[in-house]
Amino acid sequence: MLFDNPWCDLELPSWVAEENGRVSGFYAVMPRRMLLHGRPIRVAVGCQFMVDPDKSDSLMALKLAKACLSGPQDLTLADGANDRARRMWIGIGGTASLLYSLQWTRPLRPAGYVLSLLQERAGFPAPLALAARPLGMLADAVAARLRPNRFLREETELAEDALDPGAMVAHLPDVLDGNALQPVYDARSLAWLLDQAARKTRHGKLRARAVRDGKRRLIGWYLYYAQAGRVSEVLQIAARHGSFDRVLQRLLVDAWRRGAAAVRGRVDPRFVQELGTRFSAAWRESGGFGSMAMEGRRVTCITLGSAPPARAPQRPRAPGRRPEHSRPLKHVVVEPMRDPGRAIRPNNRSSCSHWSRR
Repeated sequence: MLFDNPWCDLELPSWVAEENGRVSGFYAVMPRRMLLHGRPIRVAVGCQFMVDPDKSDSLMALKLAKACLSGPQDLTLADGANDRARRMWIGIGGTASLLYSLQWTRPLRPAGYVLSLLQERAGFPAPLALAARPLGMLADAVAARLRPNRFLREETELAEDALDPGAMVAHLPDVLDGNALQPVYDARSLAWLLDQAARKTRHGKLRARAVRDGKRRLIGWYLYYAQAGRVSEVLQIAARHGSFDRVLQRLLVDAWRRGAAAVRGRVDPRFVQELGTRFSAAWRESGGFGSMAMEGRRVTCITLGSAPPARAPQRPRAPGRRPEHSRPLKHVVVEPMRDPGRAIRPNNRSSCSHWSRR
């Protein structure tokens, strides 16, 4: 992911922190090329942000974040942050977007969805979940027949086929029309991205489908992980102007046929009305999304686009311990990961070092 991606840029490296020769933190950065109001810009996307909570240097996360921001990028994006990482991000000049931090959920099988939530959030015992699953399936089957089921009806004028990178590249300008921040892709980079997504089978089986109207014109596409009996996660819904609800309906029908209990995705502010009224979606906050634009030495906060998840787990402050902002900074040397590899060059002092090939 970090060293063999199509956007690899040696000037926008990832960072690893060492303390006494042992890894104490890591900030993975994915370089990207994007357009901001039609102008090409360099973007650093934070995709993994982790700090060992047992290390003595409690400011290591801050040092890693500042090391990332010291690069030549025009814009830095972070996504999926916990509360502590979000507060740190805002404290160093970034901004967190509420709308892009929301997720929508559309239950398809109510009993199955409730059972899935119990397993996910309440630590529901696995034996009880297995015992309750047949009852949930029966309840959902009865409910589907008591009232008209829109997922059993198919819009005959629409057709679907497999989504390929070439079609996505050709129609991106149509589905991204009006977006201030737009990614720059070609067929090779999109093929790599789809392949990486398909390999994450722990989320389910990737479904990537193009939706066409009666004239075989592509009106949009959807990508999501299908999981029978669980909540299926949506990666992307893209549609031409005025076609979002039709593409979303096709996704819901596809997920229903594959046994999903519910469908969940990130909110796109352009389609809040369709999500909230037409499909009666439930809303909840996900990990925070933040952005920071760099113009010379001046920091400007903006809210644009989306990015892969970033996490920064840290140890809670012990009672009586001084707040982190009042603790003195230790002497730390920060260096990027210059060369691809899998081993870490050890150091005899607390530092942020680079990955090296052995």
